[in-house]
Amino acid sequence: MSENYMEKKLFDEGAAAYLKEDYKTSIRLFTQALKHDRKSALIYLSRGTAYLKLNKFKKAISDFARAIRLNPKYARAYHMRGLANEMMGNFAPAFRDFDQALEIDPDLATAYRSRNSVLDKTIDERLQMEDGEIADHLATMRVAQFTADKTIA
Repeated sequence: MSENYMEKKLFDEGAAAYLKEDYKTSIRLFTQALKHDRKSALIYLSRGTAYLKLNKFKKAISDFARAIRLNPKYARAYHMRGLANEMMGNFAPAFRDFDQALEIDPDLATAYRSRNSVLDKTIDERLQMEDGEIADHLATMRVAQFTADKTIA
């Protein structure tokens, strides 16, 4: 059997396991496929996606980064790395990845939704911080005013 045949066979089996939501088997098969072709951005992307399903974010990000190094124009790899970053709460890198995915492929609709989601989270986070700071400031002002009122009376 040729290396290419084994890689394709293992990849197809990994994809089938993924579709059955057997992510551990999927990862094992994609890893075996990579032994036959270390330069397949698609296999790294696929294994990273399975890692993402298992909440193994750092491994997923590593695989997505490898796919990007192998194919710097791989919009889907940027999008998936952005999702992993978003799930880890790393909103700035997630936003950059979504932006890069859209620069490469302006028709990647899911990247628009993902970028919008990150914007909503960062805006909400900033508003929550600002609201908290304002509340703390007002509480301090009330204490100061109450103290000043007591000393005047």
